Amino acid sequence: MGLPSAASLRRAAARAARSPLAWILAATFVLRVVGIGWGLPASDGWDNDGVAPRDFLAGLVETVVPGHYYTYPPVHLVLLAFVTAPVTIVALARARSLQPGDVIHEFLKVPYMTTFAVAARLVSVALSLGIVWAIAKMTEELRGRRAGWCAAAFVGVNVPFTYYAHTTNLDVPYLFWGCLALLTLVRAVARREPRSLRRWAVLAALAVGTKDQAYALFLLAAPAGLALWLALDPWARRSARVVLREAALATGIGLGALVIADAVLVNPTGFRARVRFLLGPASQDYAQYTNDWRGRWDVVHDLVTRFDLYYPAVFAILVALGLALVVRADRRRPERLVAALLPLLAALSFTVCFNCVARRTDHRFGLPQMVLVAVYGGIGLEALVFGPRRAPVRWLARLVAAAAFAAALFGAADVDANLLLDPRYDAEAWMRAHVSPGDTIETYGLNVYMPRFPPGARVIRAGPYPSEHRNPMPGVEEVVDDYDHAAARGAKYIVVSQGWAWRYLLDPSDWPSDGHMLAPTEQVSGRDREATAYFRALTSSQYGRYKLVHVSTWTSKLWPPIDLHASTARDIWIYARSD
Repeated sequence: MGLPSAASLRRAAARAARSPLAWILAATFVLRVVGIGWGLPASDGWDNDGVAPRDFLAGLVETVVPGHYYTYPPVHLVLLAFVTAPVTIVALARARSLQPGDVIHEFLKVPYMTTFAVAARLVSVALSLGIVWAIAKMTEELRGRRAGWCAAAFVGVNVPFTYYAHTTNLDVPYLFWGCLALLTLVRAVARREPRSLRRWAVLAALAVGTKDQAYALFLLAAPAGLALWLALDPWARRSARVVLREAALATGIGLGALVIADAVLVNPTGFRARVRFLLGPASQDYAQYTNDWRGRWDVVHDLVTRFDLYYPAVFAILVALGLALVVRADRRRPERLVAALLPLLAALSFTVCFNCVARRTDHRFGLPQMVLVAVYGGIGLEALVFGPRRAPVRWLARLVAAAAFAAALFGAADVDANLLLDPRYDAEAWMRAHVSPGDTIETYGLNVYMPRFPPGARVIRAGPYPSEHRNPMPGVEEVVDDYDHAAARGAKYIVVSQGWAWRYLLDPSDWPSDGHMLAPTEQVSGRDREATAYFRALTSSQYGRYKLVHVSTWTSKLWPPIDLHASTARDIWIYARSD
């Protein structure tokens, strides 16, 4: 099979130029790549809970070592390892030896780490466009091409989605596979093709093999969708034997694919240990709601009322309109009605099986629902903009929709602004201007919260937790000691990130207990008397001879600050010894 001819490429380009979906994908791509170099070049990234540049290769090793485990499943780690294989080969070839210490020393160099980070972020960009495409095709299956590209425009301006498309977190990758799986499921029901359930099962397994919480998209939605299909569609009832056989086969195929994708065959003891970790400290230590019905009610309440963190509030009207339209229009075509309800069932399934179990509603844990409602938002948008027959009403509706989308687009672009104007850049500029070679800078916390420090300075990271629990930073000395011994350690400057220090500045006794609660890890930090006393004294300029000399904070008057994953728009406080 030969390469496509120049004429066929020109025809394909012409078709793409006439496609609204192609233009929406292009605009979404621009939103995703502006700010892609956030915090780079560096030996580590600012992606809080991201898997690159540091962790994906180490995570793969941990996945296959018997009895060991990594926090996340290996599917995306394998993809990143494949994409970055040339860089890995170069780093291995240049390492002094293949001993772990020499390999780590070579890999931590800024050029390798930066390349890993950029490659992983670009993969996230590509997969985020895949999610937009899948949402469009899902909607197109239900209401036609125009509704499809309306849904693509709707989901493309989702604010947290825009942020996570810039990072190496696994939230976009697992949603990519999850949305492809849901698209296949929608088509299987709408087209009455039960054999397609096999492909759905493989895609769902890839989603779970990327990030475990993907299970929650389908655990209730798949059996509920199957039950509705058999209950409402006469064709499905007549073909019940075929439908149930394919559903059973799909279940077996999905479980088999998951055993492979999750490396269960390679390392069963490590898999069991990881499951215990996920069900225990990885989830319950971070729960934000009480473990009772009031707490779970607040989980659902907060997910609904925080819609405006993802889209302008007026977009909720479009979602409600679209859902009402599909229920009303598809009552006479039961297979299409069931297919149209599948995104809603998946959103509800995730809420019940993950949010109410983990008891968390962070931006990324509401992202699946807020991506899937774009199906109904697109249908509602298409009806509003193209439905009215009278020209004045139609143009008024278009004017309102344009104003709403302008606000939504500003919100998505504000993510880019928050990456480009991160206060850490200002802190870096201040240190370059004021810190002399040989000056000692003391800092605290995880790599992801830190600005990059000027070359020539002596940088100490201090803290009472063991140094082996810290990701190494080239040029940073690790000191295991109490926080409040900074003066004895000879620090001339102390650099503190609000993203790290806030946990020691809260008072657990002030936190409401009615449904909401401080996560157990936050309670531990808030009750650490020595650490809280130190950071409160320091931030109030009452710690010895150290005085606040500079605050790097959000200063833009055009772009509002956004707090996403404790990573954006956080202050950096710089203190100097007065003698």
